[in-house]
Amino acid sequence: MDYYELLGIRRAATVSEIRRAYQKLARRLHPDLNPGDPVAAGSFSAVSQAFEVLSDPQRRGQYDRGESAPPPRAPEVGFEGFDFSAEVRVGTVDFREIFEGVLRPTRVAEGSHGEDLEEVAAVSFEESFQGTSRRVQLIRYEQCAACGGSGELALNPRPCSACEGTGQVRAKRGRMIFTRGCDECGATGIVGRRLCARCSSEGRVMQSEWLEVQIPAGVSHGSRVRVPGAGNAGRRGGPSGDLVLTVHVAPHPLYRREGDDLFSEVPVTITEAALGAHVEVPTPDGPVTIEIPAGTQTGQRFRLRKRGVPKLGEKGRGDLYVEARVWVPAVTDDTSRELLREFARRHPEDPRARRAPPAPGEGKG
Repeated sequence: MDYYELLGIRRAATVSEIRRAYQKLARRLHPDLNPGDPVAAGSFSAVSQAFEVLSDPQRRGQYDRGESAPPPRAPEVGFEGFDFSAEVRVGTVDFREIFEGVLRPTRVAEGSHGEDLEEVAAVSFEESFQGTSRRVQLIRYEQCAACGGSGELALNPRPCSACEGTGQVRAKRGRMIFTRGCDECGATGIVGRRLCARCSSEGRVMQSEWLEVQIPAGVSHGSRVRVPGAGNAGRRGGPSGDLVLTVHVAPHPLYRREGDDLFSEVPVTITEAALGAHVEVPTPDGPVTIEIPAGTQTGQRFRLRKRGVPKLGEKGRGDLYVEARVWVPAVTDDTSRELLREFARRHPEDPRARRAPPAPGEGKG
């Protein structure tokens, strides 16, 4: 088998590309992941030999020229296929990267945090004012019941094949010797677990379920309700993520919201605005009668304290501001016209005169 084809790389591949290809295959063909599988063991040995030759510039050159390269040396580590001896010259391959990356091919990041999930909930104005709940269907990762979220299943204790039961792994480079505790057995020399097939050693599986989410009173359009721990379960026992529910509040025909305050309009007649009156205005708590003073103009606001939206996460409420809109009727009979003309003669004020711009030269010293 051609070494390049065996590793799935091009003939001009860099040393980094060769290393990545080997590590990917080593993680899939490692004997610990395929116990008792002679085919996987043979494939692992073959890709290890291909890596040993192609990662060494001198031996790679001999291979490319068709010359016979020196046979690979026996590995010094406890399991077949890894050779960290000084005689394996890896050129620019970083020894520490190979040591840390290939030595632990079966490990998944321990305790990695689960991802957050995001959903959208549409509510009415009344629901946002009073608070409500929504039933949300979640498709998420949950803790694997087979392995309890650990990603591994317990077996009978046996010597670790990675370190031959010593609890230590060693590698040499030149005159230097590197020794570290074996990650496969936790430096104990004994292993008694295997990867969980149901969750592919992640410690979590995909499931679907319904969740009732409480939406508090006072939420506004775009509010985000966070449910801790309702997101994806973490890998291999890691903490779960959160569910984030984004609330969309439908607009109301009478009220406009700004923060915790509400704004609305109330139409008043000319007579009510001129003479003053008591008028009924709607509020979220029901109708309330307010006093319109004599001489009220369009746009004048009246404040109703604590009639606004409940403050989210706090006590109290905002205010309701009612804005007067003077309503002018259509005058169609002669008698009404004459009455209005008489009224104009008695009250000749010109409201536009107050807004007239100054005459040219006026105001100059």
